[in-house]
Amino acid sequence: MIFAIVGTQRFSFDRMFALLDEAIEAGIIQEEVVAQSGYTSYEPRHFRTIPFLSQEEMNTYIESSRCVITHAGIGSITHCLERGKPVVVIPRRKDHGEHVDDHQLEIAKVFQERGYVAAAESQFELRELIPCIEEMEFQPYVRQPSDLVSSIKSYVNSL
Repeated sequence: MIFAIVGTQRFSFDRMFALLDEAIEAGIIQEEVVAQSGYTSYEPRHFRTIPFLSQEEMNTYIESSRCVITHAGIGSITHCLERGKPVVVIPRRKDHGEHVDDHQLEIAKVFQERGYVAAAESQFELRELIPCIEEMEFQPYVRQPSDLVSSIKSYVNSL
């Protein structure tokens, strides 16, 4: 099973769902796809959507999936990486009306450059990634401590 995540912000991500439908129609994806759809208005033809999930439900879908296809939300990406799943990131884009700016392009680029994820924006890229995603070598993800949290801990320990 492939699990897809678009997050919970009030932006539709029709392009990602259209790419998934096209990949299923082309035979690139031949297994069940379940997607957390949030506010996306696209009605998929070949996979099931659930608008919102509890954290427990999200964890169950992530853990039972072969891989995860997600928007470039940092929380969504890191949550999947911490569970050891191969991740394909499709960033939302301002020019498609999917977000207010292109910060998701930047996030996807950084995570890909560090070797944590694979990024895709087209059917061609999905065609190259999906069949072999489990054989790809990714760097192990280790959450970095927050500078803010470290500063607060240092301050509290100095009291």
